[in-house]
Amino acid sequence: MDPGAETPLKPANRGLPGAPSATGAGVLGWLAGLGLAARTLLECLALYANIVLGRERLDLPAFTAALRQAGLSILPAVTLVAAALGVILGRQAVNVLQNLNLPGVLLYTITYAVVLELVPILVGVLVAGRAGVALAVRHATLVVTGQMDGLMVSGINPIRYVTGPVLLAMLTMSFAFLVWGSLVTVGTAFLWLFLFSDVPPYQLVDAVRNTLGPYDLREAISKPLVFAVVIALIATVNGTIAGRDPELIGEAATRTMIAAVTSILLIDLLFVLWPEA
Repeated sequence: MDPGAETPLKPANRGLPGAPSATGAGVLGWLAGLGLAARTLLECLALYANIVLGRERLDLPAFTAALRQAGLSILPAVTLVAAALGVILGRQAVNVLQNLNLPGVLLYTITYAVVLELVPILVGVLVAGRAGVALAVRHATLVVTGQMDGLMVSGINPIRYVTGPVLLAMLTMSFAFLVWGSLVTVGTAFLWLFLFSDVPPYQLVDAVRNTLGPYDLREAISKPLVFAVVIALIATVNGTIAGRDPELIGEAATRTMIAAVTSILLIDLLFVLWPEA
């Protein structure tokens, strides 16, 4: 019998050379995953720097496909959920206004909660569920089919080839979805208030202008961008370490979604606890 053959007591190495095992546990596995995530981030930053300097070219077909995957495919979902949130907030606001007559305080609260909390988290979760999972599956498929080895043998960096265009597309669409989702949610809520309460339009405009300062806008913009970077890193790590068993592709996708949603909530908590400048 071949001493290197796979047996029930001695499974063959299913992962990439030097990559952490998909079933590996303990501190070493976590450290290896963090190291791969750091390497992924550095490779993507180096790729973007070289593109700006004219040393490399962006894979436009891959970037366009990633934009479509991370953007247009979930645009209806973002719009529908944002509009539903706006109607829910608007209806609840009408009830509170009728009972307490505190339009200013309530409008400020709605605007702040939507732009700084609800929409960024919504965008992060939807991007994770669509683009993040797809990226993890792409990496895992390359490993399973042996294409990852072919890329490395050919001198092509798999991280720059796969994750580079996708991360750029995720950053672009996360920012676009933040703006669009905030406009749809706040606009729908305020439209409901305008139609079913006595709140004048100028008070709605003042609520937006007086609630969101420069620091708040920076926080609202930075949240989905940080989410996108973390999602891409998680997807790359989980997809790369999935191993060569095709059944582990689904496991990599599941781990990516769970880890991404958990990271989004924890990062949002850090933003909340971070002291204002």
